[in-house]
Amino acid sequence: MEIASNSVVSPNAKIAENVRIGPFCLIEDDVEIGAGTVIDSHVIVKRYTTVGENNHLYAGVVLGSDPQDKNFPGNRSYLRIGNGNIFREYSSASRGTPLESITIIGDRNYIMVGVHLAHNNRLGNDIVVCNNCSLAGYVEVEDGAFLSGGVVVHQFSKIGKLAMIGGNTRVNLDVPPYLLTSDFNVTPRGLNLVGLRRAGIGREAIRQLKRAYNLLYRSNLPLREALKRIEEEIETDEARHLVEFIRRSERGICREQPKRDSKRDEKVAATSEER
Repeated sequence: MEIASNSVVSPNAKIAENVRIGPFCLIEDDVEIGAGTVIDSHVIVKRYTTVGENNHLYAGVVLGSDPQDKNFPGNRSYLRIGNGNIFREYSSASRGTPLESITIIGDRNYIMVGVHLAHNNRLGNDIVVCNNCSLAGYVEVEDGAFLSGGVVVHQFSKIGKLAMIGGNTRVNLDVPPYLLTSDFNVTPRGLNLVGLRRAGIGREAIRQLKRAYNLLYRSNLPLREALKRIEEEIETDEARHLVEFIRRSERGICREQPKRDSKRDEKVAATSEER
């Protein structure tokens, strides 16, 4: 164990033997930090936080802070972080709001500069959250998702497995697995083909997902009928997961937006200038 002399570590914290803690850090009571974790300077780990093994917390990270919720009564709740995660500079994650509730962050996630993960978030594994993203309370993100810079996610929204969200997108509806989305209001733009291939999804499975996408978004079928067709016609694990995710959705899933009439927009703009 290596702890800088000017850091403050509670004697009630449980720190594994080969943890490194840099200068000007604060580790409070009721904290557990697993083996192989590296903590750079000016990091704060608040009480009721568990950090697993082989994580790296860069300068200015704050973990386990009280939820940013005006109704938070100050009760005991938790932040649980798995193994092999990277939290880059000035990122933060809050503990839960209700009594004994938990914010959960899985394994091997890459959380970039300035990201905030709010109370009661549930993140899976191998997720990338790029610079300055903000996830509101009770957001769920499945394995392998990729959130580009500046994404904001509304509370209770869900983002599916291997979905990719384009930069500066507002996610206020659930994003089904495997999709590529963008625009100010989150809008499907096809499949996340690069992410699927990197994850080792085979050509045939991708081809079947394209069929499922077309049934879901291009067939003009009602959602219930589209899901039924996917279940009946496409027997792959990925298609089954897609259907299950959508059936569990409570907020509703993101949909394609009507195409804008660029000529009409130009005419309206010209008329406005004349006025």
